[in-house]
Amino acid sequence: MQWSELSRLPMVFGALILSACKQLPAIPLTTPKPLEVNLNMRLDIYQYRGDEPLDKEAAKSASEATQRLRNRMEEIQTLKNNQLVGEDHRGLLLVREVPAGDWGPQMQKAVAAENEDRMQLMRRKAKESNRPLHEIESEQWRLRTQQANTGEWIEVPGATPGSFQWKRAGAETNPPATPPATPTKTTP
Repeated sequence: MQWSELSRLPMVFGALILSACKQLPAIPLTTPKPLEVNLNMRLDIYQYRGDEPLDKEAAKSASEATQRLRNRMEEIQTLKNNQLVGEDHRGLLLVREVPAGDWGPQMQKAVAAENEDRMQLMRRKAKESNRPLHEIESEQWRLRTQQANTGEWIEVPGATPGSFQWKRAGAETNPPATPPATPTKTTP
């Protein structure tokens, strides 16, 4: 046998084996009705809010925050009376002037603690009422400006939409353009 005859030998055996086997059943490639695909998807969206505390265990309870606000009330009112702080349009305190000496840093620390407690209560109220935080801030701003004593600094809507300006509570925002006319007597 030559080499070319030996190389044909496996092909001959393969043909014999295939002819000895039964024929495979036909596999249908079509279906009587279209394939039904059921696709279920779940999409979870999480939004990080930068004003929320990162450490949930460090967050204080609402009752504790309310108590701290009450304890700080006299100090904050003194700052308002001295016109060092004012109520801004977000329902928070804003430092308008920092006094010299040791009282400046102490005042800034008190204002920061006050704003932290106010924000905590506003976030909680927004979450409980399922409303956006900016709505709660606007409510608090309106409430605090209505309750402001005469002479305290408050932020009020400006001339253009979305702008704000500072004024003292009890002062007119838009003085009349012309003084009212005084009635004159006419003699017959």
